[in-house]
Amino acid sequence: MTELYPGCFRGTTEAGVTVLAEPMPGLRSVAVGLWIKAGGRDDPPGKEGLAHFLEHMTFKGTAQHSAAEIAQAIDLLGGHLNAATTQEYTFYYTEVLEEGLANALAIMDELVTAPLLAPADVARERAVVEEEIRSIEDSPEDVAFQLAQEVLWPGGHPLSQPVVGRRESVARLALDDLRDFFRARYRAGEMVLVVSGRVDPGRALALAQGLGAPPGDPPPTRTPPLPGGGLAVAERDVQQVHLVIGFPTVPVGSPDRYGIEVLNAILGGGVSSRLFQRVREEHGLAYAVFSTTSYFSDAGFLAIYAAADEGRLPRVVELLETEVEALRREPPPKDEVSRAVQRLTNAFLLSLDDPTGRAARLGTAAALGRTPASPDEVVRRLGAVTAEEVQELARKHLKLAGAAWAAVGPSEERLRKLLRPAVEVA
Repeated sequence: MTELYPGCFRGTTEAGVTVLAEPMPGLRSVAVGLWIKAGGRDDPPGKEGLAHFLEHMTFKGTAQHSAAEIAQAIDLLGGHLNAATTQEYTFYYTEVLEEGLANALAIMDELVTAPLLAPADVARERAVVEEEIRSIEDSPEDVAFQLAQEVLWPGGHPLSQPVVGRRESVARLALDDLRDFFRARYRAGEMVLVVSGRVDPGRALALAQGLGAPPGDPPPTRTPPLPGGGLAVAERDVQQVHLVIGFPTVPVGSPDRYGIEVLNAILGGGVSSRLFQRVREEHGLAYAVFSTTSYFSDAGFLAIYAAADEGRLPRVVELLETEVEALRREPPPKDEVSRAVQRLTNAFLLSLDDPTGRAARLGTAAALGRTPASPDEVVRRLGAVTAEEVQELARKHLKLAGAAWAAVGPSEERLRKLLRPAVEVA
């Protein structure tokens, strides 16, 4: 294996699985994560939710063991086994004692190379996924963010679609769809294995040699989204209005990402941020108000969220716009930038104490096509962000004119009437 940076190693199995290992001396546990470079944006049109459904189905048993036997095997190791699907990848993860590493990898290998995908399990798991979709539809915050992404990435782009799919698309998924997607995407060349904690890098690479099915055809090329803007609203029987304003930013590999993170921290990334202090602490207009960032291999966005009483919405929007324009108009004070950098740096360094956190950092970077940066490099890049850079990034990306607005509230008609002036003026 080669050393990416001090203490982190990378190798490749004969079948093409990328292996990353980051030993953490002094621990007894080891975190194991397996990333597959296939997510919601890779679902065929009309079959949204396929990658997520397949992730569910891999836990229903394999050619060698039943679902109950797999669960018992993980329980005996004292660990847990779970998975998640995102827009660009699916990942499986567990944390066990060091002596359980070989068994944990064997179980994980079964899930991603020999899932049973039995016809009898499809209908039962479809019902489970439909309940998951209903739980998301019952969350006005989730609905608002989903609407914002549909406005942000228009034209039905895959990034605008919900990873879990929609009830009508999940209802159309057939066993052949699952098998075809599995055969095409769950291949060794599209897998990244990450092991962090009490682990020897050479042993990790050796244990991974049998992991994954042989490489197949290259995956289809992904099409980058073209940003859009406008307003989308949804009516729900709720007491508050849930508002999201989305701005397109940069892909995950952009050097501007560090500055975007500092900008986000200043704007709404914590309890000392401008939005929290202004909207909640000074004016008492909302309980929840924040900003957040998301990055993909070829796109990214920053979003502002606030939940407030409908009667307070115009004033909330006014304050949100004021804070955005203030960052565009002039550089933030240097001490404010320093505090934001320190907050981000400390949170990042704290995450390194957790083997699962380390594995997630490495695996996510590799799955998105990036070489993981060393912790020292991350700290250095954050510390190099200047007040002038924050303003320039705000001017470049936080444009209210053309932003993606989304709102969920008790009356669609009233929401459009309340927000139309803000959207049109912007």
